[in-house]
Amino acid sequence: MPFDATKMCGKWKIADTSDSFAQIMAKMGVPKEELDIMMGAEFPLNISQSGDTVTAKMDFMGTTIENTNTYGVQGVETDHHGKKRKVTYTLEGDSLVAVYPDYDGSGLQVRTCRRFVDDNTMREDLNVGDLEGWATSKRC
Repeated sequence: MPFDATKMCGKWKIADTSDSFAQIMAKMGVPKEELDIMMGAEFPLNISQSGDTVTAKMDFMGTTIENTNTYGVQGVETDHHGKKRKVTYTLEGDSLVAVYPDYDGSGLQVRTCRRFVDDNTMREDLNVGDLEGWATSKRC
C-alpha cells in the first residue's frame, strides 16, 4: 500500500533506535542535550495534503514548525532553529523518502526513509554521510 502522509497525524515518541543513532544525530548537528530531550519528548504532528503537496506542522521545544513541500519537487524546509535546507520528498512504494543534498552547508548528504510498521509504529531509516541507522517511533 502506498505511503499515506496524513496517517502520521497524532503524537509520536521515539521508542527504539539503532546503536549508531546518537552518532548520526551528532553528525547532523544535534547537541547531546537536545538529543536527550528528543528521546523523552512527545511530538505532536499535524499533516494536511492536497494532491502531491503536503503540509506538516509540529511543535518541538517551544517552537511550531510548519513546512509545505510537493512530492518530487525540491523545496526548502525550516527546522526549529530557523535553519533552512533544500529537500526533495518522494514516495517510494510504502515509504516517504526525504533527500537533503547539502544538510549542513558543507556537503553532508542525508536521506531518510519513513514507513509504517503498523498503524501505531513508524520506522525511519537514516543515511547520513557514511553513517546508517534507524529509529522507531510509537504513537502516544
